[in-house]
Amino acid sequence: MKILQVASGDFFSTYGGGQVYVKNIVKELSSRDNLQISVISFTKTNKVERKKLGSVEIISISDQSSFNLEEEIVAELKPDIIHVHAGEAEFSRIGRNLKIPIVVTCHHGGLLCPAGTRLNYKGHICTRRITHENCLPCVLKNTRTGLKLWYPFMRFVPEQSYLKFGKFLKSKRFIPFITPVGIAACQIQRMSEYWNEAAEKCTLMIAPCNAIGETMIKNGLDKNKFRVIPHGIPLPEFRPQYPRIENGRLTFYYVGRICYVKGIHVLLKAFHEINNNDMELHLIGGAGNKSEQRYMSNLQRQYKSDKRIIWHGKVSPDQIFVITKDFHVSIAPSIYMEIYGLNIAEALALGKPVIATRCGGGEMQIEDSRNGWLVEPNNKDALKEKIEFAIENKNLLPEMSKNCSAISIQKHCDKLIEVYRSLIR
Repeated sequence: MKILQVASGDFFSTYGGGQVYVKNIVKELSSRDNLQISVISFTKTNKVERKKLGSVEIISISDQSSFNLEEEIVAELKPDIIHVHAGEAEFSRIGRNLKIPIVVTCHHGGLLCPAGTRLNYKGHICTRRITHENCLPCVLKNTRTGLKLWYPFMRFVPEQSYLKFGKFLKSKRFIPFITPVGIAACQIQRMSEYWNEAAEKCTLMIAPCNAIGETMIKNGLDKNKFRVIPHGIPLPEFRPQYPRIENGRLTFYYVGRICYVKGIHVLLKAFHEINNNDMELHLIGGAGNKSEQRYMSNLQRQYKSDKRIIWHGKVSPDQIFVITKDFHVSIAPSIYMEIYGLNIAEALALGKPVIATRCGGGEMQIEDSRNGWLVEPNNKDALKEKIEFAIENKNLLPEMSKNCSAISIQKHCDKLIEVYRSLIR
């Protein structure tokens, strides 16, 4: 069976969980007999570059490449099935044109959100349909002065008039403030059309959690074209014993991107308010762009005086188990729709109880009070309460550790192969 994986960006990047996931399944699938794997990777290159990674052919193309080039490459490869992690609408169209089954895995809420995160303008996880009325305040919030200054007026502009105005502005030179606000309706329409094309033309959509699956169906996905398959990860070669709690000192940790939607500001505020020196918080991860860098720098300045908070910076995925093996409790404080939560799975695989928010992926992996605790997102007091509970009940942690487990990448790929074969048949 020839399988084409369409990477979520640069195949060799480790920026987010989606990139790490694709590398994991490609490595596992390429180890199986009778499977031939190729990958389309999106980079800043201006030409098509091909290289071999073991038996896997990696084809790098520009992230601005044309639809015709993408279709030409797929036609040349002649895969039996295409598994898409980015470019969902384009590759679903290519699959339809070439009569090749298309499997789409949704890695983040951006597939169903013009604002990008399924986090609404009030800072809550969004479960609503993509419509001009629902999405306009969220899109305008992403523009400077958009929500407070412009939304009270722009919400009364009829959608079709707003679209005409936006198309006019897109043909002109960029005007600060005016252009971002003026093209908001076009942005919502473009996202809606993109999602509708992907949902209509794909053969099957995979959701790693129930929450995003429910949102997909609410936005028009045929229930018969939908499966929930939680992700898997490469498990550690050996699972160490739960670390001793030396002198009653408990170590909490977070692994992932340092950015607003991950809720690091909520975590740090909750942790800082706890008056207890017998604990530490280790933050493992870095910023991926200027906005995230500003966010991280502001937090580092704000909590500079708290010596219990330790910043490690970005760490390669193969070193996560090594660095975290002696820590006690993982925290996943996301405030947006976290489709899976790679950091949760990695912690559970090491036997670490996890305090996680109810953001989609957390509920799929955490059984409250059995292998961790669940709290509502963006709730500093609830998060603080669970941290304090863990500190006061240290004796429960080794027993909870026995209930911690994660899905292996092998079992996950077994399910993917079942899906591929059923669609080819």
